[in-house]
Parts: sequence; C-alpha cells; structure tokens
Amino acid sequence: MIFVMTIVAMLLLSACIADRYKVSVGDGIALSGSVTILLLYVLAFFRGMKLIGVIGLVFVVVIFRLKKYVLDPLLVMFVVGVAAVTLLTGQQVFSWWDDINFWSSDAKQLFYMNGFPGKYGNVSPEFGDYPPVTSIFKWLFLQMSSDSYNESLQFAGYFALNLTFLMPLAGRLKKWTEDGCACRGAKKAAFLLVCFAAVVLLPGVFNGIIYYGTPADITMGIVYGALLLAIYEQEMVDENFYYIRIALYSAVLFLTKSVGVEWAIFAFLFYLITRKKSWKILITGAVSGGFYVSWLLFCLINRRVAKLTGAGLRMATSGTYTAPQNTMEKARYFIEGFWTMPMHADSNLTFDISTGVAVLTLSAFLFALMKCGIFEKKEAKKIAIFLGISGLLCYGIIFLAHISIFQTEDQYLDAYAMAVSIARYACPFALGGFYLLIGAFCDRSGKIPQKSGMRIGIAFLLFVLLTADYTGVYKHLLGYRKSVEENINYCYDMVGDEGRILVDKVAQNKSLWGKRVLVMRDGHTYTWVHDTYISKEASPVALVYDGYLAEQESSADMAGKIVTNHASYLYVEDADGRAADLFSPLMKDGEEFAPCTVYKIEISEEGVVLTSI
Repeated sequence: MIFVMTIVAMLLLSACIADRYKVSVGDGIALSGSVTILLLYVLAFFRGMKLIGVIGLVFVVVIFRLKKYVLDPLLVMFVVGVAAVTLLTGQQVFSWWDDINFWSSDAKQLFYMNGFPGKYGNVSPEFGDYPPVTSIFKWLFLQMSSDSYNESLQFAGYFALNLTFLMPLAGRLKKWTEDGCACRGAKKAAFLLVCFAAVVLLPGVFNGIIYYGTPADITMGIVYGALLLAIYEQEMVDENFYYIRIALYSAVLFLTKSVGVEWAIFAFLFYLITRKKSWKILITGAVSGGFYVSWLLFCLINRRVAKLTGAGLRMATSGTYTAPQNTMEKARYFIEGFWTMPMHADSNLTFDISTGVAVLTLSAFLFALMKCGIFEKKEAKKIAIFLGISGLLCYGIIFLAHISIFQTEDQYLDAYAMAVSIARYACPFALGGFYLLIGAFCDRSGKIPQKSGMRIGIAFLLFVLLTADYTGVYKHLLGYRKSVEENINYCYDMVGDEGRILVDKVAQNKSLWGKRVLVMRDGHTYTWVHDTYISKEASPVALVYDGYLAEQESSADMAGKIVTNHASYLYVEDADGRAADLFSPLMKDGEEFAPCTVYKIEISEEGVVLTSI
C-alpha cells in the first residue's frame, strides 16, 4: 500500500508539473522523484518514512478531484520499464563487494527501522557519512514486500532511481522524434522506443558496474547530467521553475554521495561560465546546500564519519603526506587504462570504448553541434572551456586519490583495474557531458535543417547502440540466474557457523536494532572479510569488531577497548575457552560470564560493567 500510493502520487505529481509549467513529463518524473526523495529524507530523521504513504494517499485523492490527465507515452514507458526490470531481477542477490560492505546493508537498516538510526547505530561504521539517496529509493521499493525483507527489490529500486533522472533526456528525445522524424504511426512509435532504449542503455556505455551492483557513482552521473541540462535551459522555461528545478536536482546530487559536492560545484561553475547571472542562484544554492549541511550535522552529532573521509582529512591537514614510491608506476597504469581499456569492463560483439575515446567523442560531438548551428561559436567555446576545466580537475583528482587515500590498494597496479576505477569515479563527467549535449541538441534541433537534425540524432543513437554493454545487460536481467545459487552459498560460507549464531542472537532482538554491538574474538585470527558478510546479515544491528590476546591482555585492556569502540552491547566468541579471565571481572555482581551471549554495557565512573539482557 505504501509503495503503490507513493508511486501513484509521484506519477500524478509529474503530470501536474508537466501541465502547469508546459514541460515534458520526463521533467515531471525527475522533479516529482526529487520531491519524493527529499520528503523521505526528512521523514527518516524521525523514523517516520512510512508516513509517505499517507501523504501520497492525500495527494492522490485531492488531485483526482481537481483534474484528469491524459496518459503520456513517457509515463507508460517508465512504468513498463520499471515493472519489467522488477520482475526480471526478482531472484537477484548481492555479490558486488561495495554492496556487501555498505550499500545493501544501509538500505536494509532503513527498511527495518523506518528511518536513520541514532548515535553510533549505523551499520558499516566505516562508511558512516555516505549520503542516503540510493538507500532511500531502495527503501521505497522494499515496501513492495513490507512484511518481510526481500533483497532483490533493492535492484528494482536502484534501476527506478536511475531511470527517474534519465527521463528528462527521454523527454527531449521524444520531442525531437515528434518534431524531426518524418515517419508516422507504428514506425514513429517504434522509433520512440528505440530512443527510450538508447536512454536506458546510455549509463552502461560509461560504466558497467550498474549491471553487477548498485553504485552511487553512476546515479550521481545521471543526476549531474540532468542538472547540467536544467541549467542550460535558462531561456526555455519559466524563471521560477528554472531555479526550483536546479535547487531540487542539486539537493539530490548533494545527498547521493559525499563527492556530490564536487559535482555540485562544477554545475555552479557551468552556470557562471555559460548562463546569465541572477541573485536567485544564491537562494538555490542555499536551499540545496542546506540539505547537505543537515546531513553533515546529523553525521557529526551521531558520530558517522567514513574511514576514507577521516583519512583524507588527516592527509590534508597533517602536512606529512609524501607520494608513494610507486607513483610513476600508477601513473603509467592510469594512462594505459585511460586510453586502452573499456570503460564498462565487459567484452561485447560491438565496440568497447575506453575513457579516452569517450572524451574524444564528446569533444567531436560538441564540435559537430557548433558546425551545424545548434551552438553559436561563442556558446560552444564557453561549454568547451567548462568541459575542459571540469575534465582536467576530475581526472586529476582521481589520480591524486590513487596515490593518496588509495595508495595502499595494490589492485590498482593494473591497467584494467585502473580503467574500471577511472570510469566509475569520473562517470559524472563523461555521462553528464553527453547528457548535456544530447539534451541541448534536442532542445534546438528545430533551428537547423531537418535532414541535419536527423543525421545528428541518428549518430547519437548509433553511438549508444554500438557501444552499450549488452553483456552486462544480459547478466543483470537473465544471466545472473546461473550464479544465484553459487552466490548464496558463497555468502553462507563467508558468514560461517559462528557468524550465523551471532546473527541469530542479535538480529532477532528488536531492542538491538540501530544499536552498536561490539563483537570480540581471538585477536590472532584475521576475519575482516568474513566480518563484512556477517555485518550485512546482522543489519539492522550495527556490528563492530575487535580482538583479545588472552596471553598478554587483562580485563582492564578489555574495558578500554569497549569504551574506545563506543558500543552499547558486547558479544564475545571464545572457541578456546580463554576469554573468561578477561571478561569475568567486568560482570555485574553475581553474574557469570558466558561466551556467545549478548551483554549490555554500562559505563560509569566506577568503570565498565556487563549485564545480561
């Protein structure tokens, strides 16, 4: 009910926006999606996300009484596309490391808690300040099975989120099809479907991870492209609508990933370089930036600081950073990966282009739009300057990251791995740039001869259709079924017997949801990878891990570790029976320590005391 009411309200709102401001329903879908995300974001602070269903119901009732809307083909394609992917990915399970490590666990915690946890209560503490947009939209689709957690619905939510912000581009191509296509009837409808398919396939040209996991980077690239196009259309829409749309897209961009601030700055730079300035942009920045500041304050209050954020700040402020010895070697792999390895990392019968080829194609596309009259020479020069500055900074920052915060990750001493990393983290530049130019072409195609417009439009469609990641698409929708059982068994083995005992003890106890539980085990063992899989299964309970050395540590050392980890509860694994001497002195009077038991931690001036729950 929550899902249905929210989606119906979102689609009705998109129709209202399109009707009121005389824009494409594609714009309406992206704007109503932004409103939905930001509403859910606010409700999550109060653990009241399910109230969105009530809000949606009220909106639907009011709108149906006021006005009736004609069903737009874009709405139909959006709904059918999302429904098809939801059905086809119905057996999918997570296997990509970053999903296991954070993205899937975070959405799972939102599902069970109906909002954000409190202090020290977030799962995957190492990624605490990662913004929540992808998790919020996944939460919405998880409501399709509100009585029980269904992991596969996260994939549907992720696809729907990406498609929501691709719809403005789909709307532009629909307009181009209607204005510039000479065919009629069924042929025109088929051509529109081809255009829609090209829009859906576009992100996979630049990074194929979207077919294997749910990375926020590609979502960020799509939102960034929608924002650039919204900024570009200053003379084409109502002024108030223009700045409201920028504010909404910017707010979503800020809340998609921590580096969203970088791309928001680039978008502001695009406005300064290419558009007429107005004081209203300051209000827009204040509103969208206010959402981001609210997230930062929430993270600060609740001690949600990501490991990479902390490492980056320490490197930036310590004054002791030195480039690693393999800097030149990484530079070589960076250049090789940039020019020679496919961005989407798959092998297709069609063309698998590299990042360098994509950048050259982007430049050629801009030149072609100038020569045919879509852009005047002065405007094309401004856009070229913007793309040049943002591109150099983007790729420069990515290389700098590989020799600073990623300097210990030796997997990047390989051109293939470096190419995948470049394509992922620079996706907003490449994808956003193409989004902007394609949208601008569609907006102005009526100003050039119809034959020239058709040639350029078909060239774009051919570019996408000849460079898309069909291998990834097949794997995502159909081929994954061959490895589902293998992936499930792998996760089962990674959790292990002791991990399952732990998960059963904590996940079934609702009082532990959103609380931090410190898991302590023999410090001679290395279990970091296994711990990640255990944490995913234990969500919405937040697990942190530490070890003890029975032969050299004391109960005072254990008390210190408990305090340092900021946990509310303790769970000790003791396969060798050596932990009793360390933890028994911390037990409340009269209680006997037992391993594999959850204890409440009480900290006072007298020290640490453990109590059974």
